[in-house]
Amino acid sequence: MAAHRVLRWAAAGMAVLAAATGCTGAGHRPDRVRPTLSGPAEPVPGAKRGGTLTILQQADFVHLDPQRQYVTHANAVDQLMVRTLTMLKNDPRTGRQVLVGDLATGAGTDVHHDGKTWRYTLRDGLRYADGSTVTAADVAYGVARSFTPQLADGPHYIQQWLTGTADYDRTYRGPYRGGAKTPPGVTVSGRTITFHLAAPHPDFGYAASLGTTAPIPARTDPGLAHADGYDTAPPATGPYRVSRYQRGVQLTLVRNRYWDPRTDPVRHDYPDRIVVRIGADPRQQTDRLIADEGADRYAVSIDGVPPERVAGVLADRSLRSREVVGFWPFVTYLMINTRRVAGIAERRAINYAIDKAGYLDAIGGPSHGEVASTLLSPTVLGFDRYDAYPSPGHGGAPAKARQLLGGRHPTLRYAYPDTSKDRAAVKPMVASLRRAGFRVVTTALAAAAFYPAVARPDNRYDLYPVSWGADWPTGTTVLPPLFDGAGIRSNGTNWSLLSVPALTDRLRAVSAEQTAPAAGDWATLDRDIMRRYAPCVPLVYMKNLSLAGSRVHGVFQSGTAGSPLFYDSWLG
Repeated sequence: MAAHRVLRWAAAGMAVLAAATGCTGAGHRPDRVRPTLSGPAEPVPGAKRGGTLTILQQADFVHLDPQRQYVTHANAVDQLMVRTLTMLKNDPRTGRQVLVGDLATGAGTDVHHDGKTWRYTLRDGLRYADGSTVTAADVAYGVARSFTPQLADGPHYIQQWLTGTADYDRTYRGPYRGGAKTPPGVTVSGRTITFHLAAPHPDFGYAASLGTTAPIPARTDPGLAHADGYDTAPPATGPYRVSRYQRGVQLTLVRNRYWDPRTDPVRHDYPDRIVVRIGADPRQQTDRLIADEGADRYAVSIDGVPPERVAGVLADRSLRSREVVGFWPFVTYLMINTRRVAGIAERRAINYAIDKAGYLDAIGGPSHGEVASTLLSPTVLGFDRYDAYPSPGHGGAPAKARQLLGGRHPTLRYAYPDTSKDRAAVKPMVASLRRAGFRVVTTALAAAAFYPAVARPDNRYDLYPVSWGADWPTGTTVLPPLFDGAGIRSNGTNWSLLSVPALTDRLRAVSAEQTAPAAGDWATLDRDIMRRYAPCVPLVYMKNLSLAGSRVHGVFQSGTAGSPLFYDSWLG
């Protein structure tokens, strides 16, 4: 998940995004691509039409413009209004997430079977909320907008893959100020759009599920000077559209009369309205949902149960049917600056020393996560549980760490965000390092300044906790962003500063493999990175605990989207 997306969550203390449902589980696992699936979506058993679903959240959306939004709760709401070429669909029978065609008739055709040329044909009957027809040229124009430097808040995968460079806007800078309406590497013919990539990317269908491929009609685009208008009312192609948006107060969605369920294999429009109420903090949200009175019986909390309310919620059996614990796609790691901590024995000693169970207890216990030992999350294809540096239970394995240090007592500079959660979490971490023989100097950094500080290649710290989540459920969006040596730059995501040319070559080779066969190779790379280089300590596979009102059904926590999803929601 892109660095600025993680940064926003870090600044909020990694606030737990909520889910609601009538069941608990370990999250929704990814599955193979399903090439075609026609609409309408299968009915949700027992679902009824009508009523108003209320979503409670503390902070306003940064963006709803589909090309600019890159935060999970904004994506969950955008999915109700904005369709993309493909989409991950939950299969309620298996709990797995399946890639399907959304605007497109299928998940994508690999034209030459080499991962470089991807073709999509739009479904018949696609319309905007004004009744006009959605075209393949509109999809191309949406992709073109994403090249605009002033609108670069969203994902960058497709832009980089089309141009073959991270500096994708060096020559083409979007459709404004005289730029072409179709970006380089994209061709349109009737209802068909084709992407000609600079190198193989078998995961292209997953990238096409992000907001980059949302259609934007050039004829109604207000221009760059007024581009913020799409943050308040994006062009609606899904079952809902914006009726009213009071920034910082409330967003109201109503049905889009021109959405045809026969064209949509994923979404339903059971509620009459969906209202996002902004302002209540997580404690207030939780207390209101526990009380379950009036309109709150039809509400869902986005920000989840805060740590101080967790024990009470878990102890209340009457809440069982209204709570959910599910994995996010996020893993929290203690990154090791491999330029400053250059010795592999010392990095391995840090891995043995760390009290992972103590860290988890400090951030809220089992409802907030599970002790991690791998780089990949359980929500990602290729996850295979192993433990290169076993330290069962509390306290770490200090004797093993001291053996590796051989009587030395290195000094480590430990930086962490200055939040209540991280202040609590640093205590067991430092204590376990000191038991192993390390000397530790801690530095608290302002939460908003933390990621920029540790992302500098010349940063002055040895250890720092970070969180990363897959943008889609394969290793492509985890291991290369974290450990490709070419990603070492200010504001980059290779926080360990690990740079091994042979490893970079392997990361790129596996990224070019077909998705299903690559799963085993990602698992092998996961092991090899930890055993050979020990660039970090996997700490926690992050989970969520949230509540819904007693009359809410069908909202579920997605382990791949990282947030609750509402397209199956209904009220009863």
